[in-house]
Amino acid sequence: MRNQIFEKLKKTSGLLLAVLFVVLLASASAVAASAVSPGQETGTKSVSQYQYSEPNLFSLQGVGPKYKDVQISYSTSSITGQPLFNYKDSTGTHGFKGDEIRTQETEMGTMFTVTLESVPDLRVTTLTLLVPAINLDGSAREFKTIAIRTTSKTTIGRPRFAKGVLQFYEVIDLKGTANSVVF
Repeated sequence: MRNQIFEKLKKTSGLLLAVLFVVLLASASAVAASAVSPGQETGTKSVSQYQYSEPNLFSLQGVGPKYKDVQISYSTSSITGQPLFNYKDSTGTHGFKGDEIRTQETEMGTMFTVTLESVPDLRVTTLTLLVPAINLDGSAREFKTIAIRTTSKTTIGRPRFAKGVLQFYEVIDLKGTANSVVF
């Protein structure tokens, strides 16, 4: 029995290390991509080297054959003044606005989390998009990042009654564009 538990722990810790590695790699890649100074060749000219703005519109596409159908768009504001988050994959399309989008600033970037599915006494599935800090200099910026789809087991009697691993993670590689638009 102890050997089985040890083997499961080894597999779980390997997965968590892989997720952490991907997060750190995506973060480092985003920092390197955004480190281009205004005087370097980027294919676009800056209005002024001191006029930067944060993007307010993100359009992302899944990378690789498994995630080619994943599309995410996130807008920090809209014509109604509320943020909008849209997620599409092979199972369907989900739209979120306002307080349905949970935002958390971290050292790795900003995490945007939405609840894709909630089945009482069975599971809750969330999607967390990690967006690096990006400074725009008058043009859109391409970047790479990840989203993590988390499926959490739920029970009517709270987690203490559930058996085994309670959360499962799926890392989705994404590439996209950050832009600034006027609403």
